[in-house]
Amino acid sequence: MHTYATALARSGVSVPDHLVADAVVPILDGPQAQGDLMIVPVDAPPRGLAWETVPDAGIQVIYGEATGNTHWLHRGLDSPSVRWVFDRHGVRLGYLEVAPDNSALLIHTDEHGANGIGPGYYAIHRKRAQDVRLTRPGAEYLVAD
Repeated sequence: MHTYATALARSGVSVPDHLVADAVVPILDGPQAQGDLMIVPVDAPPRGLAWETVPDAGIQVIYGEATGNTHWLHRGLDSPSVRWVFDRHGVRLGYLEVAPDNSALLIHTDEHGANGIGPGYYAIHRKRAQDVRLTRPGAEYLVAD
């Protein structure tokens, strides 16, 4: 079981004042959001992808453009079987595979804490917003967290 403090320590980050250090990070297997990212369960990703095991140092999924805070993907406690593949297509950044009895953590340094991700396949997406101003009606842009 991870707390915010143990999760953030994986990225070398201390717990920001607005988060509770000993709060438990729940492990969920449904849709989740973290800042400008969405974690979406999928039945199975396409075949033929070049998967890599998530290393101890984690994987930088996206750099926080607006704040400089990065989204890091890490394996959970006692979770050697967590794999990731970058597969950018539209707003999709890639896929995550968490084997049975394993977990993953998506950590947003200094801002949102951590999301715990349970076994399954997931697509990780950027958030997209629609410009409603009259100068560019219908224009879309990626949300910069």
